[in-house]
Amino acid sequence: MGSYMIRMKVLPEDTSTDLENMVQTISGLLPKPAQIRSHRTEPIAFGLSAVVMDVVVPEEEGVVDRIEEIVSKAPQVSQYEVIAVSRMSAKLPPSP
Repeated sequence: MGSYMIRMKVLPEDTSTDLENMVQTISGLLPKPAQIRSHRTEPIAFGLSAVVMDVVVPEEEGVVDRIEEIVSKAPQVSQYEVIAVSRMSAKLPPSP
């Protein structure tokens, strides 16, 4: 069984939101064994930045919808957008 890689763009509530704290909060809300593989900050405008994150989840029916629901209800999250969903044919080792 493979995994899905979900790339999401997450916008914080305001410009003063600590983006690293927001990522850690989302990571703590994800069900096991889902994990945030990587993330980066992307400037938007007027001091606002978004976080683009790659979430790896096991291949299960409805898992993308569950991850979307978790991210949408996370504290400090204003909006999110699923940019891409890709199937990984093999499990990758966890990043260091």
